[in-house]
Amino acid sequence: MLKIFILGVLLTALSLSIFHNEPTIPLMADPILFAGKYYRVLLPRIEADMAKIIESAKQAGFSVRIARDSTVKYFLGTQPCLDCTPENERERLKFPHLFVDGELLWLRADGLLSKYNLRPAQSEGYELIVAPITTVSASAILDEIGQRLVQLSVVSDPTLPLAVEELTVVPGVKPPKPPEGVRLDSVLYALMLMPDWYEFAPQQKLELWGLRVRVIVELVSPEAQLAPTHNLIVEARSPSGLMRVLVPIHQLVALARDPAVKFVRPPAQPGL
Repeated sequence: MLKIFILGVLLTALSLSIFHNEPTIPLMADPILFAGKYYRVLLPRIEADMAKIIESAKQAGFSVRIARDSTVKYFLGTQPCLDCTPENERERLKFPHLFVDGELLWLRADGLLSKYNLRPAQSEGYELIVAPITTVSASAILDEIGQRLVQLSVVSDPTLPLAVEELTVVPGVKPPKPPEGVRLDSVLYALMLMPDWYEFAPQQKLELWGLRVRVIVELVSPEAQLAPTHNLIVEARSPSGLMRVLVPIHQLVALARDPAVKFVRPPAQPGL
């Protein structure tokens, strides 16, 4: 009987603790983001109204590049840039940038607390790459970015995930080799992982075409056929089984894993 009485007292005390004390489940931590480092936040989805996003970016003064297959249009704010071309766009399109390719977008912008890239992720959805200008809490930076993304019609809710990951592949640090089975040139693999594709590509003499990069695909045989899911723009194909294509940067690994691919590399010379 004594044991039963003691057990009852303990259960009563526990119930009082559960229902009358403060919750014991900890809230998600608010990490500190340090100036000079780079961080990733995964966004499962963004808004799908690309026309609204484009118009919002124009009104906000962005340089806008809109690609549909191999056709490109340019705007500097609300004004069309009729003399902008893929050859001179790097000089003509001033920061901040919105690059659109069909249903894909890449946003390069900044705020008072950080510079950031919003771009397609290798997995599904998008990734937000943040470079803090000053050391501050993640919630402060993400609140500023979230409010801006709402203004640009990219998201409807300014509350962004606090699950922040520090990037280890950054400028000045040797990137890892491509994973086993990924038949991809190491410089192209580094491009995909770098915090800012736009800044890294010209340093390595890689040719960007909006969200895409120009590559040579060596096929396992002249008759080999690539899967139609890679979203490629084919510029040329030789009888020997070489293809020059424009591939979305985030799909480089998927392309290099295709059974029809022997190797994916940059052109031997820019433009070839």
